[in-house]
Amino acid sequence: MEEAQNLFREGVLSHLEQLETLSHNLAVKQERQRQERNSLKENRELVLELRKKRDELKAKIEQHKAEIQAFSGQAEAAEDHGNVAGSSQQALLEMRLEELKGKLEMYWLTGISGKRTKKGVCVRLSTAFEGAYLDSYHLDIVLKPSVRIASHSVPPFIPLEQFTQQHLQTDLKKFLSVLFGHLNAYAGRKYQFQQLQTFPGSFVSDARQGNSLHTILTFEYNLKLEKETFCLRAKLIYGGATSSLPTEAVITCEDNRPSVQEKISSHSSLFCHNPLHKALDFISSEEQTLNRTSASLLGTDIF
Repeated sequence: MEEAQNLFREGVLSHLEQLETLSHNLAVKQERQRQERNSLKENRELVLELRKKRDELKAKIEQHKAEIQAFSGQAEAAEDHGNVAGSSQQALLEMRLEELKGKLEMYWLTGISGKRTKKGVCVRLSTAFEGAYLDSYHLDIVLKPSVRIASHSVPPFIPLEQFTQQHLQTDLKKFLSVLFGHLNAYAGRKYQFQQLQTFPGSFVSDARQGNSLHTILTFEYNLKLEKETFCLRAKLIYGGATSSLPTEAVITCEDNRPSVQEKISSHSSLFCHNPLHKALDFISSEEQTLNRTSASLLGTDIF
């Protein structure tokens, strides 16, 4: 009888400890969610402010365009009469530089900045993903006698030459936008692969990149379910060079029992809609919560 009472007390204490742990973890999670909500609110306010500044810069650029068009018309009319002076050409070039400067100021709000040089401009492309500032790349653009790229630090697997031929001469805004989209997405994929490698080997292993663009990632991860550990093999496919999240997630497991396949289906959706490291964090925390809950329920069996 006394032994049964001792077992009863131990079971109650164990159960209470489990509940206390779950309560603490829930409180931590709620606090983190509160901080994320506050951060989201601040970011929204910042976005509104940046949009206002962007609109002001757009208006300024449109004004410069109108001035340039008016001046160009005057210059063409004067050229018909053979009276175009070198000072007029210089003034036109200065106005074009002012327009370019205005565009760069506007792009700075989205990770693109630049400064004037003796021959043109030096553009800096600063990439970021999920609030983390990543790699930066530069372009030295010469404006005379024609627009061209004198030097750059863009990786060779980014089709810079293709973008240059398509957009640089006719639409600088389009050129910078397309190039930045490719660089920022590449940096985001690379960052997620680096984060993948920080997970403990007991959870994630055999992480590999399929190519230099990181558009294919493969890895294995362990899933504890029904008191067993299953090895799942994941292949993430990023369908486009401007995709930061997978367009397809293929997960396989040698065990075909329904409970495992159900998890595979939910994990596939999770990987396609969240950054890789956050998806794995969620899977790991979900697993830990389930294990604690199971342990807590086992404690009640003593009664």
